[in-house]
Amino acid sequence: MPTEPRLAEPRLAGPLALLAAFGCGALIAVQSRMNGRLSESVGSFPAAWVSFGSGLLVLSLLLVLPRQRARVARVGSALRDGRLAPWQVLGGVGGGLLVGTQTYAVPIVGVAAFLIATIGGQTVSALLVDRFGLGPAAAQALSPARVVAAALAVVGVAVAATSADDGSAVVLLPVLLAFLVGMAVAVQQAFNGRVTTVTRDATATAWVNFVAGTSTLLLIGAVPVWRAGLPTDWSAPGWAWWGGMCGVVFIALAAWAVQHTGVLLFGLVTVTSQLATALVLDLANPATRDQVGLQMLVGVGITVVAAAGAGLASRRARLRSLQWAP
Repeated sequence: MPTEPRLAEPRLAGPLALLAAFGCGALIAVQSRMNGRLSESVGSFPAAWVSFGSGLLVLSLLLVLPRQRARVARVGSALRDGRLAPWQVLGGVGGGLLVGTQTYAVPIVGVAAFLIATIGGQTVSALLVDRFGLGPAAAQALSPARVVAAALAVVGVAVAATSADDGSAVVLLPVLLAFLVGMAVAVQQAFNGRVTTVTRDATATAWVNFVAGTSTLLLIGAVPVWRAGLPTDWSAPGWAWWGGMCGVVFIALAAWAVQHTGVLLFGLVTVTSQLATALVLDLANPATRDQVGLQMLVGVGITVVAAAGAGLASRRARLRSLQWAP
């Protein structure tokens, strides 16, 4: 595998990686807005199919490279020799459900409430993911700090999602679905870590994810779309069709940036930037502008603090496990 070319001087790698992490967070928010807007024209499942399917198409084009095919083939070898269990390559199911929920929830509750709920779900689910060792790292005992951070994340979701600026109740079902999907995303990230130890390449792991996610969306959406009929309105603005590419660019940026920032700093910058971008997008959208008020801002602040606390506690736990390792 060729080494990554250096961007400018080595001392610039850190600042550029932080900028890339900020961009990754913004891409998540922008993707949510794109997919939500597309669904208003073509429907939730067709929008999710377009988003995930276009990402799969782009990643599949890389398979013309023999080296990329060899990386993907390692997954089959790992399944045959038992290094990977079949369920460990299904992480993309969580990604597919995330995109499907985006297309349904964002037009109703806005980008910020959707992302707060998914981040809260990830923070809570990460406790169980680490406790049972679903990822490549060893299992970690539950620490009081991480339990408190997870509880704080739930508070942040509740604060942000229970009322809008005009005092009207926000629809809770989309927020609850986003929270549950966020929990699935934490499992997806753990499974991706295991697959990446085999592929040793982020784009090869992403291809496995997009296959599972696209298959999931086609499976669960086939009957509803068949009953409703194929969409006839394809008049969504051009920018709304690029959600899948946001996911592909995110993968490429994240794979490079996390090597220079570390997982903790990358995660904190990404969470902060995606929530900040989400607020800007909601304020720019007349349909969701009224939902951005003091209570929403408090919920955003609580969620960022909870994510930071969970990340710091997780890092301390890993360092302690390394110190006590034989």
